[in-house]
Amino acid sequence: MNKVISGSNALVVGGTRGIGYAIASRLATSPNYQFSAITIVGRTKPQAMPAEKISFRSVDATSMHALKEFAQEFRSNSQNSPLDLLVMTQGIMSFAGRTETPEGIDRKMALHYYGRQLLIRELSSILSHDAKILLVLDGLNGSPEKLNWDDLDLKETFSLAHAANHCITMNDAMIQYHALQSQGSKQFFAHGYPGVVNTATPKNSAWYFRAVSKVASRLVGLQPEQCAERQLDGLYKAADELQSKEIPWACIDNHGKVIGGKKEWSEEERRKIADHTWGLVDRT
Repeated sequence: MNKVISGSNALVVGGTRGIGYAIASRLATSPNYQFSAITIVGRTKPQAMPAEKISFRSVDATSMHALKEFAQEFRSNSQNSPLDLLVMTQGIMSFAGRTETPEGIDRKMALHYYGRQLLIRELSSILSHDAKILLVLDGLNGSPEKLNWDDLDLKETFSLAHAANHCITMNDAMIQYHALQSQGSKQFFAHGYPGVVNTATPKNSAWYFRAVSKVASRLVGLQPEQCAERQLDGLYKAADELQSKEIPWACIDNHGKVIGGKKEWSEEERRKIADHTWGLVDRT
């Protein structure tokens, strides 16, 4: 990308390892990105920080209460405003069944969906007029047909496949919800599909899965740095391309290209998912 992107503040949640760490590193070191301050959020501070201008905040991203406290503290500091870029990559690869947090939310769904939407809402007051918001999960495979509308949080019908489908699909719907809520601004919301990326496999996975995953990702996976470049550059290219057509959202593939043919959710569908989401995260 030849364009230089400049801004005051960038926040990368899940930026302590893997794709998130690579995105934070690119923001800090690439001449294409000139942000005054970058904050990464995660459970554990990285052993090596990519650059001096990056700061770290320890937050349990599975806890809605902890995320609300972080957001309140972050937005109350005038140095963090305006927020020009919000990236969320937090997640976990686990084959455990439904594992509830103390707040009654499945841990995987808290990371992949509920906490992400909560942070967008809680930080909306400090987002700049032309802020960019990127969720990295799977902007390719979401489909309304994969939702159980009567059990969106899968309290009764949980399975790993259902959890993945619900998080992916509801993120699709909510980038459109937020984009339409911010009409009149130049804010842009995107859901990215990173593809197979050569990142560390969680130590709590079975040994045989770790072995297979390590080999497969090295054979066919992108390096995190390549993924970061494609997702970030794709975000800004999509914003330039689509906002000229008055489209404030996109799903982006693993090459950084806009995915065509994505469903435009109805107002009723967006509202139902949003009402469910806020009802659950505000229950805590």
